[in-house]
Amino acid sequence: TGVPHPEKAPDIVNNSWGGGSGLEEFYRPMVQSWRAADIFPVFSAGNTGPTGTVSTPANYPESFAVAATDANDQLARFSSRGPGPFKDVLKPDISAPGVSVRSSLNNGTYGTMNGTSMAAPHVSGVIALLEQVAPQMTIDQIEQVLKSTAKPMTDNTYPTSPNLGYGHGIVDGAKAIKSYKDGLGTV
Repeated sequence: TGVPHPEKAPDIVNNSWGGGSGLEEFYRPMVQSWRAADIFPVFSAGNTGPTGTVSTPANYPESFAVAATDANDQLARFSSRGPGPFKDVLKPDISAPGVSVRSSLNNGTYGTMNGTSMAAPHVSGVIALLEQVAPQMTIDQIEQVLKSTAKPMTDNTYPTSPNLGYGHGIVDGAKAIKSYKDGLGTV
C-alpha cells in the first residue's frame, strides 16, 4: 500500500530501455506517475536512426529524450530522430555525447561504448547537479533550464534549431548550473 519510504524515492530515473517507435501507451501512466511524484524521467532516444524513430517511452510528452552526438558534436548516425507520434511535441529534447564514451564492461574492465544509453547519463548528471544547486526547482523548470542553456546544433539535414535531430542542442552542464548559481552559493 503506497511507497513505504517516500523519502527514499529517486529524484531522477535514467532509462536506457524502450520499445519501437510509434505510439505505444502501455508505459505512459508509469512515466506520468514519476513526474507526479517529482521524479525526472530521462530516456535514451534509441539507436535506430533516421527520421521518426524515437522509441517508446522516450517519445512521450512526459519523457525527456536524449539523442547522441559524436566527438565532433555531430549527430551520431545511429541516434533516433523525431518526429514522434504526439503532435507539436519535439523529440528528442536534447543531445549529449554518445560515441566512444568510456564505460565499465561486463568483465570488470573498462572500454568505450556507443549509444543513446551513453548519452542519457550525461543529462541525468546535469539534472542531479541542478537539483543540488536549486532543490526547489520543478521538473518543468529544470527542463526549461536544460533546453535554454543547451548549445544549439544544426547541420545540412537540420538547418535550424531546435530540430528533430539534436532537439534543443547539446547539453551544457556548466551553462545550466551558472544560470542558477547566482545567489545560491557555489558548486
